[in-house]
Amino acid sequence: MSRSLLPVVMLLISPFAMAEDCPWLADSRINEAFPEQAPWTIMEGAAGAGRCKWLSDGSRPSSQISLIQMIKGSPAEAEKYVKTVAGGMTKSYLVKPAPGLGKEGAAVRQNEEPDSRMLTLIGHQGKEVVMTQMSFHGGVSKEQQAQAEKLTLEMFGRDTGGGLVLPSR
Repeated sequence: MSRSLLPVVMLLISPFAMAEDCPWLADSRINEAFPEQAPWTIMEGAAGAGRCKWLSDGSRPSSQISLIQMIKGSPAEAEKYVKTVAGGMTKSYLVKPAPGLGKEGAAVRQNEEPDSRMLTLIGHQGKEVVMTQMSFHGGVSKEQQAQAEKLTLEMFGRDTGGGLVLPSR
């Protein structure tokens, strides 16, 4: 292979390269929560990054789930962040309150249909913001949403190495 093609090949392969594991959440926990798509394999994860992403069993059309933790400067800042993100999605998506995930917690779906492929949960506790993003090939059922909410709640207080740090403006 010529050297000029190597960067292109690396770009094509690297998004699909599997990481070894998520440093703060075992694949087995994802398998337990969503056994119908198991086994799940970590796709992205890094110590200190505050974000891990899993891909479902490759023998079927794939599904994916990611968990993201961010640490804000104060509880008020975390609440405002969640409110802003959820509010910004109301024009294109169906946004419903999820008060179990914090005062401004929200569940965001593509549409009202039970087979909506996409679900985003975003919530806050103290200075922490946790976001769970799912895209399931057959849609995300209400039971799967309940499992995702449990996973989201488990993320509060978990040491992910400082959480995802977004660039400041």
